[in-house]
Amino acid sequence: MKVLLLMGPTASGKSALALDLAEKRGREIVSADSRQIYRGLRLGTAQPDATEKARVRHHLVDFLSPESSWSAQAFAESALSLIRERENATPLLVGGTGFYLRSLRQGLFPLDLDETELRAVRERLEELPPEERWERLRKADPESAGRLHPNDRQRVLRALEVWEATGLPLSEHHRRGRRKPEGIQWIPVLLKADRSWLHARIEARLDAMLAGGWYEEVEGLLARGVSQDAPGMQSLGYPEIAGHLRGELGRDEARERILVRTRQYARRQDIWFAKEEGAVLLDPRDPGTPARLEELLPA
Repeated sequence: MKVLLLMGPTASGKSALALDLAEKRGREIVSADSRQIYRGLRLGTAQPDATEKARVRHHLVDFLSPESSWSAQAFAESALSLIRERENATPLLVGGTGFYLRSLRQGLFPLDLDETELRAVRERLEELPPEERWERLRKADPESAGRLHPNDRQRVLRALEVWEATGLPLSEHHRRGRRKPEGIQWIPVLLKADRSWLHARIEARLDAMLAGGWYEEVEGLLARGVSQDAPGMQSLGYPEIAGHLRGELGRDEARERILVRTRQYARRQDIWFAKEEGAVLLDPRDPGTPARLEELLPA
């Protein structure tokens, strides 16, 4: 079975290319985006809208409470299940969460954990008293807790964040090593474009999101009782908008912070994807890219 993976940094045009290709070829789309999973975070995470969902069926989008956590392990298991259920018309895998895509292709191993994805987990855990972190680790991963001293705070934190991020204890990761899915040939495609072009796209998309109701989206989430500390609310841009709504940031300052953080994130994505071996590089600005993608899509 052959499966096309369309990867690339934020705002590189992955979603539009995938949507057109999937509609033309009668395929479905499986999202590999760790932020689009959250219900109610449509604008800020650039989820497909109702019209796009009507054109092509999307999976792993807009289904999880913002107050819930999800893991790379859960993504890999769900994505593989969807792929195998649709063997006669394999879906497109589309997204910019490199750790998710690598976990799907190669299996999980803790040394591969993406620091970008772990930052929100780590910050939340660091706010806990050391005694509470130790107790959580003892319950989640007693094997790791048994070989670590409670005062070894850095290793305790690392073991606990692996559990939080992947849904598996560190000891189980070491025991399993990598477990690549069998019977699948991946066709990785990476969108790569000039950074100045991408930066301009990021800024234009940000302004469209803000003008389209992103402030109101966050205000509505908070009004419904979603905590500003919830996992979903740590998504890019949401802390800044929440800060504006609390009166801590002006609109211009919030916008500038989101713009800087998004460009930094795109840079980290580029660095991550540069390590992906065997990927077909395509320029999203090239008018021949849609046709090339169609050639690469398995029959």
